[in-house]
Amino acid sequence: MGPILGLFLALAWGINFDAQSQIKTGKYEIRVAGFKIGDMEAKLTQSGLQQSLLIQSDVSFWFFGKIYLNHEINCQYRDDQLILSQVTSESNKGDFFSKIEWNENHYKVDAKTYEYENNKSIAQIIEGSTAKFYFEKPNDGDFIVSETFGLLSKVEEIENDVFEIEINGNRNRFYYTGQELTKVVVQNPIKNYVIQKVN
Repeated sequence: MGPILGLFLALAWGINFDAQSQIKTGKYEIRVAGFKIGDMEAKLTQSGLQQSLLIQSDVSFWFFGKIYLNHEINCQYRDDQLILSQVTSESNKGDFFSKIEWNENHYKVDAKTYEYENNKSIAQIIEGSTAKFYFEKPNDGDFIVSETFGLLSKVEEIENDVFEIEINGNRNRFYYTGQELTKVVVQNPIKNYVIQKVN
């Protein structure tokens, strides 16, 4: 095989490898006081240095009236840096939208959720967010961003394989078995809820 043909094949293989997407998924149940109130699916698509993360959840339950929430987090990473995140929420309390976007040397934040708004920009590069927890175990001392609130939070490993972050006054805990996220306990002013991995 000649050197030119060899170089062509090597380049072709490289292009094919980078063009192929690797996909990981995880399914979870959302529970309150042991009762299932919804489902969540996490999906990671990796293509070269590009990462796309999609977290979708549907919740429906009765609490002095019917409560429902359809919540979607969509994040784009390039070379381990957050480039864009968008969060949409549809609920009987209203529809909300939050966006965090890299803009040359800072992140523009436009976060709106139930009884909360934040437009304060972030000046540092972000390498992690809550969506990433479903596919990568964080490290103690990492700083991540909440896609919904546009707030930075420091990760604390409070015990082996258990990590905690505080977001807008609420503490959320992430439990890992090895490298796999198996449970999340989300603090809520009304009632804490649990996100439990089912496969």
